[in-house]
Formats: sequence, structure tokens, C-alpha cells
Amino acid sequence: MKKVFLYGLFCILIAGCASSRMSTISTPIIFDYKIETIALSPSGGLLADAIGVELFNRGFNIVDTNSMSQLMVRLNLSELEITQPQNLKLLEEQGIDVYLSVKSVAAYDGLPQSASVRMNSARNGKVIGGVSWQNGWGGQAGSIVDRAMRKDIAEAAIEITEALVKQLRQ
Repeated sequence: MKKVFLYGLFCILIAGCASSRMSTISTPIIFDYKIETIALSPSGGLLADAIGVELFNRGFNIVDTNSMSQLMVRLNLSELEITQPQNLKLLEEQGIDVYLSVKSVAAYDGLPQSASVRMNSARNGKVIGGVSWQNGWGGQAGSIVDRAMRKDIAEAAIEITEALVKQLRQ
């Protein structure tokens, strides 16, 4: 009887926990050019920087958030205007293939709660990839189980980058 109770309790605990969830753009895109250089949106924050490091580790050239901010000033562009096709063309002229925007929300503990990532082609302005990511949870907020289920910025960046690279290398 004790084993049945413990097994039932274990099942309830596991059912109350969930790892991170992610959805991606599922339309396959065929590229007629090689994607080498990815620019990060200046307002992407720490998560964008972490994704940039992971993309760099996978062989891409990265224009980091600070460099991108300086480039946008030189080109007289704001983040609101950057994803318009004619403005992305200006980025292409600078050797950039993809503009990556990252929006994220931090949770009560400072870890990322959710993120939305989108890649626009500098060649034609079209969305060529994207990820919607949500951190895991387990039990009551702040509990030991909850802390064990949640990912930090580096872990989130790895998961998101893996999904982005799959989209870029289809």
C-alpha cells in the first residue's frame, strides 16, 4: 500500500511539472544564398547576446547589439524602421544577411519567462525563421522543484539557437 501511495504521489508531482516549451516556424524555406552574418537587434538584451554567442559558436559571424546600435546610428535608422525591406537592404549592403530580433520577459526570479525570436532576411525582408519559447515550471513558484525545472539565460539561448540553426540549415 505504501509503494502505491508513493508511486501515486510521484506521478502527481511529475504531472505538475513541465519543461520549457517551444514552437517554431514550420514552413520550410529554401535559401539561394549562404547565410553567414547575423545582426542582433540592439534592444534584445542579455538573451540576444547569449543567442549571439551560441550562433557564433556554430560558425556564424555576429554583429552584436552594441555594434548594431552604432551601425543604425550611422545609417540613421531606428528599431521601428529597421525591418522594412528598404532598410534591411541597407544592412545587406553592409554585409549582413539576417537581422535577428529578440523580445524576452523575465520572471520573478530574474530567469527568462518567455521569448519571441524572429529572423528577417536582409536580402528581401521576409521572415525566414522564428521561435516562441517559454520556460519550464514545476510546483509552486520558487519551490525546489520549480527551480530545478527552470532554465537560465544560457540554457534558454542554447535551446533557441538549436531551433534557429535547424531553420537556417534546412
